Amino acid sequence: MKRNWKRICFSAPFLSLVSLATTAVGAEKAKTAESFVESIGVCTHWTYSDTPYGFAYEKVRAKLVELGIRHVRDGLNPRIPELAKQGIRTMIVAEPEFGTPEQIRDKVKAINAQLFAIDAVEGPNEPDLFWMSNKKSYKGQGYEGGEAGIINAVIAYQKDLYSAFKSDPATARITLVGSALGKTYEPGKNPFPKGALAKFVDWGNFHPYPGGNPFSIPFGYGTIEKYYWDGTQPSGNLDEFPYAFQTYQPTFAPKPMASSETGYSTDLNGTSEAAHAKYIPRLFAEYFRLGIQRTYSYELVDEFEDKLGTNREAHFGLLRRDVTPKPAYTALKNLIALLNDKGATPQFRPSSLDYKLDVRPAPGYDRTQFVHHLLLQKSDGDFYLVVWHEIANEDKSVQPRRQITPPDMPATLTLTTPIRSAVFYQPNDSAKPLRTVVNPQKLELKIPDRLLILKLTPETAKGGTP
Repeated sequence: MKRNWKRICFSAPFLSLVSLATTAVGAEKAKTAESFVESIGVCTHWTYSDTPYGFAYEKVRAKLVELGIRHVRDGLNPRIPELAKQGIRTMIVAEPEFGTPEQIRDKVKAINAQLFAIDAVEGPNEPDLFWMSNKKSYKGQGYEGGEAGIINAVIAYQKDLYSAFKSDPATARITLVGSALGKTYEPGKNPFPKGALAKFVDWGNFHPYPGGNPFSIPFGYGTIEKYYWDGTQPSGNLDEFPYAFQTYQPTFAPKPMASSETGYSTDLNGTSEAAHAKYIPRLFAEYFRLGIQRTYSYELVDEFEDKLGTNREAHFGLLRRDVTPKPAYTALKNLIALLNDKGATPQFRPSSLDYKLDVRPAPGYDRTQFVHHLLLQKSDGDFYLVVWHEIANEDKSVQPRRQITPPDMPATLTLTTPIRSAVFYQPNDSAKPLRTVVNPQKLELKIPDRLLILKLTPETAKGGTP
């Protein structure tokens, strides 16, 4: 866990070849809506007594429950059992100063003996930032050996952590998540060797905070002179120029990745609350679309008083310091409420939807491949087609950041699977449906820079219009 950190970036050219599809065509198998909701998490700091986590705990906890997120990331703390009773499980961060791997395992066993409260354990947090400054070591290796000593110590600790949990039947089902680095490294210069942690994790881990991609080809787009360098869209370092995957995933491959920290600060020189509201739901959708198993937004509530509004660390929350919701909180709450499917059984297997999505360029926005989608399905048979224009809403080359409102992307959705009704939702605007179309075969869409969700009820489904 951290209060102060710096992002270190190195400018270098980096190419990534991608398939630029402009349409989705044919039968596509859906993923479960429940798996998407389960992928959503948020970071908390319940032991920070000088922040709202401490002095306004009851209000913050109530807002967390209202939000609908089921997963938080924190250290071992006394709030874990109480949160579990509210249906919220915790991923804890393990560090040598918290105990040996066996001692941490035994503490987790004691908590989980009453209720399954801790579902994941993460290795040391950003050791390249904190082990040297805090003089950390493990089994005689660590800060005294410089970077190599720290890396060797973290590998040893992660190996022992994995062995301790997986060798005990009482903790074997807990997900072990890898140690994430804190600095931004040039591609190919990750200090962890390739495959070094693959055998000691269930999920890999990285912290791909959006906010510009210096490892991309500079080109102008969307009114930004160097689009990927100065755009702040959620997928900026993961999709077309995926340096974050290519730099950090090899440590854990072939294991899938998680992101135990990512997000945006809404300080005066950071992301506006308006752009934040568009980005946060898209961030969870993007990360899930790209195969990231769980994503934890950093963080739930703004921690510090900041009268000038320029302290970046004070503004990462979905809630302001006075525990009032930012627009991103409301949009995310609406999204989770719409897609929640707690009634789904483990035996539920989603089916396929046969459709075609033709996207056409809007003025000044000819990269139709930036229209992304997810196809989800609930256990009652209803499909949820989530579409959005994955585009930068800010130019960070100037401060305060220049705000951008791109036009909607026109598209035609042709449905081959017989559909009884199509209900339109836009979580950024409301939890209520926008409109309903009965027996649709072809729908003209305007795809915005916010999530647009179509609930599609097949003729054979149990569901129906609200």
